[in-house]
Amino acid sequence: MNMDQANKWLSLLTNVGVLIGIALLILELNQNAELTRAEMHAMRADAKAERQMMLANSGEISRIAQTAFAAGFPGKPEGLDALNALDRFRLNGFLNGLKEAIGNWHYLCQQHMLDAELCRSSYRSQVISIVPMLQGTNVGLGDMRESFVVDVRRIATEEGLPVPNEDGSW
Repeated sequence: MNMDQANKWLSLLTNVGVLIGIALLILELNQNAELTRAEMHAMRADAKAERQMMLANSGEISRIAQTAFAAGFPGKPEGLDALNALDRFRLNGFLNGLKEAIGNWHYLCQQHMLDAELCRSSYRSQVISIVPMLQGTNVGLGDMRESFVVDVRRIATEEGLPVPNEDGSW
């Protein structure tokens, strides 16, 4: 009887061990799936930002920015009047690329894939520097993740910058 009871206990412990192993395997698979989703998002965002930057970066973006800044942009949106239509198109493409890159940075911070201090300081300073330019060129945030729009609105409010509407428009 003792041997029979010992076998039952060993069988029970073995089954519990198998269940724990399966639970750990499921947990690890879920973590890998989350990481894969985050990597895919980052790759898509990087590709989109790169396309926008290539569109804008004909080697003349610094000249375009200097012309706009010399005319008072972004403090004076009418400073964009100093640009021709093609230069405005390039500037919008460049700003859209920056927006995509910063939005991707935001996502990576949310997924805890970047250092927390980097997310607090550098990401915030990037948002602060780009908000007036996005607003001045009317480059909206409507195509971005809702959490990014909420975060930009929060930072803009705290810094006394133009605040985008809830839908990301200006």
